[in-house]
Amino acid sequence: MKLKSVQFICLLIIVSCISCSAPAIKQEDPNPFLTATTGVEMDKRFLAADSLVFVFYKDPYGRDSLRYTRYYTQWSTTDSNDISLLIKNLTNPFTKFEKVKNCRSEGKVWCFINGNIFQTVSFATQCSSSCCFIYFIRDGYFFYTPLDTTLSQKLGTIKASSKNNEEIN
Repeated sequence: MKLKSVQFICLLIIVSCISCSAPAIKQEDPNPFLTATTGVEMDKRFLAADSLVFVFYKDPYGRDSLRYTRYYTQWSTTDSNDISLLIKNLTNPFTKFEKVKNCRSEGKVWCFINGNIFQTVSFATQCSSSCCFIYFIRDGYFFYTPLDTTLSQKLGTIKASSKNNEEIN
């Protein structure tokens, strides 16, 4: 009887050693979105964007907090340099929020692939305050990252060239 229990213990030790030294089986992450840290990791389609439409609200800080997005100017581009500026900012780490920050967006960027919109990225350029970011919404959460200086400067240049939405048609 004693021999069987010794054999059993030896067998357990051998199995334990083998299982510890065996390579771990890598399981696919069931939701890679939960472990992503950058905008590009959360939505790889950003890397395939071929055109953007920049929208600038005419009076983002006016008294009408419910309708300030109603009037805007816009500017469209297929320039790879403009697209690269946005993508570069989207490779920065993002922070997940359950609610939108207490800052108004000054505009947004519609991102397209082959003429189809796939994501909207909002922005605020009030860098002298805490309202200096880009963000997008995914699965009901708000994902923010600071606005890069280069993108902020480009937004200023683009805004000066943007046209009223009535002038575009």
